[in-house]
Amino acid sequence: MKPRRSLLALLPLFALFAVLFSFVGSCAQPIEPSLDLTPTSQALISGQTVQLTATRRFPGGALEDVSSRVTYTTSDRDIASVDSRGVVSAGTQTGTVVVKAFDTLSDATAIASFTVVASAITSIDVSPPVVALTRTSQPRAFTATAHFNNGTTSDVTNQVVWSSANTDVAIVGNTQLDRGVVIPVAAGDTTIIATDTTTGITGRSTVFVTGGEAALVAIVVTPNPATVPVAMTQAMVAMGIFADGSSKNVTASVVWTSSRVDVATVSPAGVVTGVAAGDTTISATGLGADAAVKGSAATKVVP
Repeated sequence: MKPRRSLLALLPLFALFAVLFSFVGSCAQPIEPSLDLTPTSQALISGQTVQLTATRRFPGGALEDVSSRVTYTTSDRDIASVDSRGVVSAGTQTGTVVVKAFDTLSDATAIASFTVVASAITSIDVSPPVVALTRTSQPRAFTATAHFNNGTTSDVTNQVVWSSANTDVAIVGNTQLDRGVVIPVAAGDTTIIATDTTTGITGRSTVFVTGGEAALVAIVVTPNPATVPVAMTQAMVAMGIFADGSSKNVTASVVWTSSRVDVATVSPAGVVTGVAAGDTTISATGLGADAAVKGSAATKVVP
């Protein structure tokens, strides 16, 4: 008979098997990394955006930014959308939406929730904020710019209600054709107000109106050139151009002269009379403080 092996001799073999089974078991059930998403929740205003950060966390504490390598989905694109880079954009609809990040490498997921609220006006700027006009100035267009709680701005000139605090000094249009257009009336000062009817928020501009006219900067004489037969007449017109951009007929309030009275004469009212065939220049010059302003027209007298 063969001798039986001693149990003590087999113990090292049993220990080896135990180690092998333990190693195989650990390989069969690896510990997968987890996925973190930040921020996990946040309130957004319509139009706002936020960048998500996806972090793959390995056993033992190692971290990896996989924000651009995970797949993002949203539970409601009308409330908030999300692109492939993890940028969440709040939509026009309000409510709560869940954004999910999926890691295709480890099958791990993470979620974040966002509550979207409507944008609202926080302030209104009226431009120009201060302006000086004369009583005869041309109408001046004002604009209203709204600032919203999401950091954006918008031209709301045609959405606000316009008013003047003192309509004896200046009035402001409020129709589709003249909304925000200020017309000076008389000397004084007033406040032009733009009001958002939903929130009651207002923007203001101060308008000063002086009684005098703006300075004369140019005179345009017409017709130019002019042709007048001998012994016939031609009425000239002088149009004044002012510093505020306005213009008006100043034919009766300028000094008229002819460079050659032997060819043509001109009356104080600007009427040219042909004297003899030839060429002359008819000029209109401002009075008083406007004496340096002059306009001219070439004039030919024909037989």
